[in-house]
Amino acid sequence: MLYLFSANEKSLIEELWEYFETTYFSPEIPRLNNFTLGTGTLVTLKTILIGLTFGIIFASFITIYNKRYLGGFIRKLLHEECLGASSAKTLEELGYAKSFGVKHAIKTDGTLSRWVRCVEEDEFLAEIEKKRTEFEEAHKADEKPPRFKEISFKRDLNTMHFYILEEKKYAADVKFDAKGANWGSFALVAVVSILLCAFLSFVLPDIIKMVDNFISVMKN
Repeated sequence: MLYLFSANEKSLIEELWEYFETTYFSPEIPRLNNFTLGTGTLVTLKTILIGLTFGIIFASFITIYNKRYLGGFIRKLLHEECLGASSAKTLEELGYAKSFGVKHAIKTDGTLSRWVRCVEEDEFLAEIEKKRTEFEEAHKADEKPPRFKEISFKRDLNTMHFYILEEKKYAADVKFDAKGANWGSFALVAVVSILLCAFLSFVLPDIIKMVDNFISVMKN
């Protein structure tokens, strides 16, 4: 516990908690003429505001992470002109063999899976589709044909070869353009969002009072 005390002998942590509790959980309710507003409603509004703020910050983080970190892998594929099965390369060849984030995104059908193709998976799916067609053809006369047994592709990230479809080249280049997406921008968004949230939380009772006054004016 911090041993910093104010004149009334309260610790710094105690004073911060008292301020937080008073501001967010015991807000002053304005006197309203046209509708009733309870403490719980005002607290809920402030909680929603805080949730939206952290939602914006999280969305900003994900956007920059995708463009800067995962986007680096996309840009590497484009730079190496891996635009087809014949020019596909492994993670080792692309310099991403030890990149946990990229490997996880590929393995879990994340952001990269919508843009990056794998030669081995393409061949596997083509073979499965061929077997499915042959199976259905062989059992088309059966009254109750058996179900085709599905087989999942087992990914070996150390041997798989990756590429981007030629027709997705420009779309991928635009989507993962890292210009303006940096951690300085994220810090700015976070600070501005938090300050704006604090300001709106502070003036929220006044805003509600203004709305109430406006309704009174409209009634008259």
